Amino acid sequence: MDGYPIDFVVPWVDGSDPLWQQEMRKHSGEDLSSSDSRDSRYRDWGLLKYWFRGVEQCAPWVHRVYFVTNGQLPEWINLAAPKLVHVKHADYMPEEYLPTFSSHPIELNLHRISELSEHFVYFNDDFFLLRRVSPEFFFRDGLPVLSSELRPIIARPHYKGMANIHINNMQFINNRFKTGEIVKNRKNWFSPQTHSWKAVAFNLFFSRFEYCIGFRNPHFAVPTRKSTMERVWQEDPGLLDAVSRRRFRDTRDVSQYLFRYWQYATNQFVAEKADRIGKYYEIQNDTDTVCRVIRKRLVPQVILNDMALVSAEEDVRRVREELIAAFESIFPEKSQYEK
Repeated sequence: MDGYPIDFVVPWVDGSDPLWQQEMRKHSGEDLSSSDSRDSRYRDWGLLKYWFRGVEQCAPWVHRVYFVTNGQLPEWINLAAPKLVHVKHADYMPEEYLPTFSSHPIELNLHRISELSEHFVYFNDDFFLLRRVSPEFFFRDGLPVLSSELRPIIARPHYKGMANIHINNMQFINNRFKTGEIVKNRKNWFSPQTHSWKAVAFNLFFSRFEYCIGFRNPHFAVPTRKSTMERVWQEDPGLLDAVSRRRFRDTRDVSQYLFRYWQYATNQFVAEKADRIGKYYEIQNDTDTVCRVIRKRLVPQVILNDMALVSAEEDVRRVREELIAAFESIFPEKSQYEK
């Protein structure tokens, strides 16, 4: 390790909390025609404790773990854990941004967290470490380790409004950079040592365009520098303020991907192959593959994204039990973060 602290940040919400649901309904009288407030954004699969167990086993060197909530806490959390810092939205977000039911204001303002280290890794609560990783897995020579691939923006059927948000992010980048500037560090974009042959081919082809057509968005934990977030806010405070004031996710938003994009555009990152970083899965009725990946620890981190592909209550219960059993097989012991 290069001698600087690295923090982890993970947000969480208990969408089954009746008080939270009541508050959400109270504010949902706003125009939600262009918003995304799907239940799957808040559904709890009962896996959070395995996120903490993974951190303890796989990244014991972490400096602090910032657990960001609106004040809710799982009943098993141990707030006395030496490395744990519980951060409420009101602790770091301006009052005019609260309450919020969108991840975007929560993520866009993380740099305001008191005492957050310059180098931190942003996790969703569905990103799980499976293997022991070193600090260099996330940062090398002070720079974030990221997979880098130029990709067109595709509007997938069940990605409600996400293509709009990705376009907004790219508008921000293309207002400030041309593709030639972005790919000028050839090692970061064209090296077969740090890119698959497919990624090299995509990057070579799409680098011919004057403006960037988009970036692939690998759904992994994102190493980020606090100074990068501050720099992006300086670029367009009005835009980020407007997004932060919206209570629900909206097609006019930009997202936290913007900070990663800025690191791409300025070549302030170290490139790595995506398959060396992790594997992404959408939670489905058939869990055989993902449970095998978890039990055998086949990748450093696994992502289990809920895209509402499991809907029947009996299927939800079964899938939840199967995923919990898989994690229990590798993380059977309580972590310091549990009572």
